Amino acid sequence: MSPRSRTLILVAALAGLGFSGASLSVHHRLLTDPSYTSFCDVNATFNCSQVYLSQYRSFQGVSTALFGLIWFGVALLLAVFGGASAPAADGGTRGPLGAAGAYLFAWSTIGLAVVLYLSYASFFVLGTACLLCLGTYVAVLAIFLLSGTSQSVSVADLPGRVGKDLQAMSPVALTVAVLFVGSSVAAIAYLPKDNLPKAGDAPTNQAQQAVPAEDAVAKWLADFESKPRVDVGVPADGAKVVIVKWNDFQCPSCREGFVWYKPVLAKYAQSHPGAIKYVVKDFPLEGECNYTTPNMNHYAACESSVALRLAREAGKADEMEKWLFDNQARLTTDVVKEGYTSVTGLNNFTERYPTMLAGVRQDVSDGVALQIGQTPTYFINGVRVLGNLQPQWLEVLIEHELKKGTPQ
Repeated sequence: MSPRSRTLILVAALAGLGFSGASLSVHHRLLTDPSYTSFCDVNATFNCSQVYLSQYRSFQGVSTALFGLIWFGVALLLAVFGGASAPAADGGTRGPLGAAGAYLFAWSTIGLAVVLYLSYASFFVLGTACLLCLGTYVAVLAIFLLSGTSQSVSVADLPGRVGKDLQAMSPVALTVAVLFVGSSVAAIAYLPKDNLPKAGDAPTNQAQQAVPAEDAVAKWLADFESKPRVDVGVPADGAKVVIVKWNDFQCPSCREGFVWYKPVLAKYAQSHPGAIKYVVKDFPLEGECNYTTPNMNHYAACESSVALRLAREAGKADEMEKWLFDNQARLTTDVVKEGYTSVTGLNNFTERYPTMLAGVRQDVSDGVALQIGQTPTYFINGVRVLGNLQPQWLEVLIEHELKKGTPQ
C-alpha cells in the first residue's frame, strides 16, 4: 500500500466514521426524543428522519448506523496498522502490513454490497435520500476503489495467511484490535435497542416499547402545550382526542405510522369507545392532484387516495388502507385498480376517478392552507406534529388529552 493510498483511505475512513457517528446520533434522538427534528431533514426528497424510521433503520434491533460505525472502525485500523510492507526473506511481503491492501479490498467489497442494497432501498423503495447516508456511501466507495489499486497480495491468498498475519501483529496493534472488538460487542449489547414495530410485525410488539421517564414526559408535555392549536376543519363529534393525519400512500413514513398506531388506536377503541377520532386526509406527493409537488415521483399516490375514498363508500376503508400500505412497494395505477377491485369487488374505479379526485384536491388545498410541507403531518387536538411520534409517546399524549377532556 503506497503512502498516498494509505493517506486517502485514512481520510475516507475518518469521514465515514464522522457520518456514521452523526447518523447514530440522529437515529438515537429520533427514538428517544419525540420533539426532535433532524438537522438533515431538508425536504421530502432529502429526509434523514424518513430513512432512519423506515424498515431499513436497524437489524435485530441494532441501528444500521452502528454497524456502519464498526465497519469504518475496522477499515481505519487496517489502514493505520497497514501503512508499510514488511519484507520477507523471499523478497515478498510478510505479516498483516504487507497484506493490508488486500484485507481492505475484501472488507470494502462486503461494505460495497451492503451500500448498494441500502442505496436501492433508499432511492427506489423509500424514494427518499439521507444526506448522512450518502456521505457513508461515498466513503465506502472511495475505500473500495483505493484498496483495489493498492494490493500487494492477492485476495485469494488471504484465507491461507490469516493465522500467520495475526501472529505477526505488533503488541500495540493486537491490543488496539482487542479493545476495538470488545467495545463493538459492548455497544451492540448495551446501546438501546430499536424495538419499534415494522411493517408486518405483530401488534404484540407494542408492549416492548419502553415507558418514557416522568421528567421527560413533563418536559415534553409542557412543550406540546406551548404550541398553538388551530382549527383543521374536522369536527370532534363527541371525541375528546381528534387525530388528523395528512397522508400519502407511497410515503414510507406514512406506512410506518400506520403500523405503529394501529394497536394504539385499537387499544383506546376498547378502553375509551368514541373518545378518540382518527381521520386520514389526503396529501399525495404527485402533481396530478397536488399542485405543490409537480416533480415528485409518487405516480400512484393520487389513485391510492381515490381508492380509499371509494372503498370508504363501500364500507371497506380499513381493508383498503391496509392493502395499500401492505403493497406500497409495488403500487402503480394498474395495481391500485386491481387492489381496489379485489378488496371491494367493484369495477367502477375508472368511471368514478375524476369525481373522487376533486375531493383529494380539496384535502390538498386544506393542507396547503395549514402549511403542510411533508407527510405524514398530524394535528392532535389542533397541535401540529411533524412525522410519527413513537407509539409510547402517542399514548402519553392521548392520556394527557383525555384527562383534560377538551376536544378540538
